Amino acid sequence: MATLTVAGVDDALREIAGSPNATDAEFRKELNLALPRLYGMGMWRDLLFEKVITTSSSTFTLPTDAESIISAVVDYDSSSVDFSSPQEVRAQFHDYNISGRNDDEDTLISYGIVDDGYSPTVEEPIAGRTYKLRLETATGIGTQVLPRAGTVHVRFSDGTAFSNPDTRVDNTDGGMFDLVVTNGSSTPITSVTTDITSVTEIRVGTTPLSLPVKILFEDSVSGATLVAADDLQAANEVTRYRRYRISNDEDKTIAIRCLLKRRFRPLTSPDDVVYLSSLSAIKHALLGGIAEENADLERANYHWGVCRNVLDEQLDAHRGAAKPAVRFDPSGVGAFTSNMM
Repeated sequence: MATLTVAGVDDALREIAGSPNATDAEFRKELNLALPRLYGMGMWRDLLFEKVITTSSSTFTLPTDAESIISAVVDYDSSSVDFSSPQEVRAQFHDYNISGRNDDEDTLISYGIVDDGYSPTVEEPIAGRTYKLRLETATGIGTQVLPRAGTVHVRFSDGTAFSNPDTRVDNTDGGMFDLVVTNGSSTPITSVTTDITSVTEIRVGTTPLSLPVKILFEDSVSGATLVAADDLQAANEVTRYRRYRISNDEDKTIAIRCLLKRRFRPLTSPDDVVYLSSLSAIKHALLGGIAEENADLERANYHWGVCRNVLDEQLDAHRGAAKPAVRFDPSGVGAFTSNMM
């Protein structure tokens, strides 16, 4: 079955499982309440995908549509495209418990890839350099006009004081990008503050943006850029990027090929993709939500149980013959347990 958009789910289910008189926006809110729970129940069909991530530092962040790393292989010489170094993915406390953290913030190569929690920015500013901030469309300068309404608020520091995220960026130490002043222009908005050394928070205002935007760190001397935030669009969104550490003492450009678990992102338009394509599971999720609102826990648990069963059956059909198997030889000759991963 093909994956559906929000409009496709709306057409199939609004009158059956949702609120028949709901508007498009209200039905999207119902989906935004139900779908995160389905995403979190397991690694269902179409919730795993591959992505090659490159980094020149000892940390890297996952794309905004990824929740976590399932498996990873590393090419320590990214020019060779030779992903022949599988890496273990460790918990956040791994090296704290064994050897502590190095002063240079690097990770021992024997540890593989270590979870580093969440970061407010995609890339970290380089120590010893200062930056200004630049907001542009998510697809780059000149490709689209900026939204005509909405705000993006940034709390940054110059090492001694913090910005005011509610003062416009055309004022010193102002951290608010006011998109009303662009009047639909494609020209980026740049902060007048040029001595920024760190960012602690990036959030979208109370109005959703008509198009996604991104924020860049622009080196005040060289003009080189780093990505601070990308795909900003949903109202009240606060950026949190999943970050991992990896050994890179020489600051070479390395490439990590990752198998990733897909993260639920709030649905904002009828064209957004709903990757869980089982209408039956989504129907029962919506009905389970309605039962919970009516304090009918028995019926709610029934619907959520059906959701899991439907998704399990769909995943079983999707795998086909590629399923974990344990084989035994009763004679004891050549008996083995195959690798279940």
